[in-house]
Amino acid sequence: MAATDDLIDSLAGGLVPVRRLRPPAVRALGCVLLAVAVIALLAWGRGLRGDLADRLRDAAWWVQIAGAFLTAITATLAAFEIGLPDRSRLWLALPLPAAALWLYGFAFGCLGHWIAIPAGAPVVRDSVRCLETIVMASVPLGLALWLMLRRARPLEPGGTAWLAALAVAAYADTAHLLMHVVQASSLVLAVNLLPVTAILLVGGLAGRRGLSFSPAPRA
Repeated sequence: MAATDDLIDSLAGGLVPVRRLRPPAVRALGCVLLAVAVIALLAWGRGLRGDLADRLRDAAWWVQIAGAFLTAITATLAAFEIGLPDRSRLWLALPLPAAALWLYGFAFGCLGHWIAIPAGAPVVRDSVRCLETIVMASVPLGLALWLMLRRARPLEPGGTAWLAALAVAAYADTAHLLMHVVQASSLVLAVNLLPVTAILLVGGLAGRRGLSFSPAPRA
């Protein structure tokens, strides 16, 4: 019995108390506030779009930016929820209504009112600036969200990664819509749809691997 007690003491002696994670909604709120701060910092450094006053009176623009930001919020919350062992997989569907609104606003504004590229327009310069904003928004937010989710060791790494990628893509497009004027429909497709798709694919595929947890092999 003494040997057993010694064994128990030796096994329990080096244990360190585990810090309990905050509720998913609280962690998601922290991520949303970080995203707002990053977007505000980018807007301060790069400037808001010159036609913002006109866009504020444009219902289609409101639909698109509201859909993007609501998609980001709901996907962030769902990513934190789906990784917990007692949560339903129905959390995966939480961002879908907002994503549908986002896509509707995008399709209505771009495909519903096709605008050709004006002659002499600075296509390359404006496109590069748009892509710069998307990268500067998505990289820090993607890294922060990955670290926060990684710490929770999600039991659903695949779904968590895709939701996180959707959130980052939506945050990045929110920043883009606030800062850049892209009137030509073909350019809207190029600088909106392609980067968003790339963020989803890279974030979903790479994030799933990065969030997967494999316990260390026994000696």
